[in-house]
Amino acid sequence: MEKNKIFIWGLILFLSIQSKLNAENPTSIPFIGKNNYISFGSLSAIFKNLKLKIDYGSQKCRIISDKSEIRFKLDSLFYVHDSSIEKISRAPVYRNHKLLLPPDLVEAIFIHLIKEDISYEFGKDRLVIDKIIPEEGLSGKMKLKRLIIDAGHGGKDPGSSDAKGYQEKDITLKTSLVLRDFLKKKFPSLKIIMTRSSDKFIELEERSKIANAEALRSKDSIFISLHCNSSISEEPTGFEIYFLSQTPSTEMARELSIIENKVLDNKNTRDVKKIQAGMLSSYVQRSSKKLAVNAEKGLEKWLSGRIVSRGVKKADFSVLRGSLMPAILIEMGYLSNKKESELLRLEKMQLKLSKGIVAGILEYSNSKN
Repeated sequence: MEKNKIFIWGLILFLSIQSKLNAENPTSIPFIGKNNYISFGSLSAIFKNLKLKIDYGSQKCRIISDKSEIRFKLDSLFYVHDSSIEKISRAPVYRNHKLLLPPDLVEAIFIHLIKEDISYEFGKDRLVIDKIIPEEGLSGKMKLKRLIIDAGHGGKDPGSSDAKGYQEKDITLKTSLVLRDFLKKKFPSLKIIMTRSSDKFIELEERSKIANAEALRSKDSIFISLHCNSSISEEPTGFEIYFLSQTPSTEMARELSIIENKVLDNKNTRDVKKIQAGMLSSYVQRSSKKLAVNAEKGLEKWLSGRIVSRGVKKADFSVLRGSLMPAILIEMGYLSNKKESELLRLEKMQLKLSKGIVAGILEYSNSKN
């Protein structure tokens, strides 16, 4: 009896985890026939709220979701929704005990009957559906006053690149702009400063000066620098978040800081040295670590395992040392890994990265002393 209970609870846990994975990862449905039909059964397996009623005598069909419905007849080129008659390119058919729907009728179902936010694509041989996570944790008041977004590299400094020649400077800039636009829409009162908004080379110390000019105006400011990682091997994957320390977490962190610091002009002025010394305060480091931890949690949620976390680490990045406010550097993923590089180039993934970062910023902003 006890073994049966353990088995049942284990099965329940497995099914709940599987359900969560299915909800967070893209699902594909293969087309049926040369006209790219989609089985209603495949759709209803994903969207449980869809119900089908068929009158086999009149061949009238109703697809129902909550209080809304789409009505049509088999072998007809029209459907009705809210008293509006719409034409479709191919007629729905019933074959082998399956209702088969043409792509434009499937699209109508997505638009009119599915409450969840989804993205979808009719590919070469299948329909790909990605359920979008509800924007929980991205609402409420932002206590933060200023955010400085630093798109790593730029201009004559391309940073790393992938096998196809896509450069780090372009991916960091595009993601920074997506992050900026999303924040403007979500929190219009937050002042956002970009160290660069075009393909422009900016010295690391100049990025710090831009940030510190804002830090002097408000204590409620943070600095986020976006980068992409790279390795001599194609195997490493994942994002990692750094906060300032002169005692790096690992030898790899030390080597990465050397690579990222290489553009810094060696002619450090007395003012720059003073700024860097001021950054090494326990309060700023403590706040930076807290910001990094919250950003990691937000990214883990929104990336849903598509890009995994390599953890929160510490390193002596010059661009962080130059900031007088809580500051983190995010290595968003590896350009040296083919799959991850392709993900980082997608605007959809850049938006997910942005939402994860915003979730972390919001949690940090609303919980800090």
